[in-house]
Amino acid sequence: MTNNTTNYVKADATHIDFPVTNREEHFEWWYFDAHLDNGDYLVVMYSLNDTRLKPRQPSVRLNIYTKGQAEISKITKYTEADVSTSYEKCDVKLGEQYCKDCGDYYELYTLIEGVGAKLKLYKQNHPYTSEGTPSPMPWTVAVPSADIEGELYKDGKIIQVKGTGYHDHNWGEKSVAGIMKNWYWGKVHSPDISIDYSVIMDFEGNIIPTGALVTDRENLIISPTEFLTDPEHVKATAVINETMTEESMGYTFAKSLTLKGSKGDLSYIANIVLEELVMIEKGQLLPGEDAYRYTAKEELIVTRNGVSKTYHSVGLHEIVYPKK
Repeated sequence: MTNNTTNYVKADATHIDFPVTNREEHFEWWYFDAHLDNGDYLVVMYSLNDTRLKPRQPSVRLNIYTKGQAEISKITKYTEADVSTSYEKCDVKLGEQYCKDCGDYYELYTLIEGVGAKLKLYKQNHPYTSEGTPSPMPWTVAVPSADIEGELYKDGKIIQVKGTGYHDHNWGEKSVAGIMKNWYWGKVHSPDISIDYSVIMDFEGNIIPTGALVTDRENLIISPTEFLTDPEHVKATAVINETMTEESMGYTFAKSLTLKGSKGDLSYIANIVLEELVMIEKGQLLPGEDAYRYTAKEELIVTRNGVSKTYHSVGLHEIVYPKK
């Protein structure tokens, strides 16, 4: 299953013109998240043309979610003159903040108003890219799963941390608003496999058939589109079990999701149950997006060669509503 011909390092490099030539439509960002051993969730996004700003410009966004505490949300805006980037690999520097591919690991650094982190993400699972396929928002999952270590800067302290992380990269030349009602996105890590999923909803509230990325340390086991290109051998389904309504933005969405898939001697069932909304973000611009982040209780049942293993975890997931 491993694809040895794809240049995954270059697939995580810059794709749009920079300096940006079409400020209203082109976008590109590098996303990192981490579940740290102190209990915090950290999200950092490095954007060349932040779609949530007007006028659009480069930015670094930082979020920290601590159980029982208010979300920490920070942003630094930059001019293009403050930014350097690479068309050969992930190597993006905005002022003093950066993310870069260092070979066996990625390194990121962010510090905004005394809050941030300097972390190494050690590459583990096999990468993936949709580059070269017809997609309105190409997607490189450079690090489906990583061991993390480094420093967290918070409450005036430097905290030594370890944890589990993830890194992907999106770019494009058009807004996806008007194509779909909303999508769910997240991942479920286990020592066996990692599942990175998106569940896309149409404007009637029906699930548009979507697959998941399934990887282990050596192999790209299932790509997100294989259930379409090889339906005889690859299966993928998503079911909404229960819904809830969030009052401040008024959206009704899944409280419980089940993802199932199979290929060859491997099958999986992932049950994802919303535990706590940690971010409720009303989009200020049109086009733009309203978004939620939430922690979920995860149950992953993996069956290989007739042997089943069950894993339980808690992870960070998203729901996004694009707006025209």
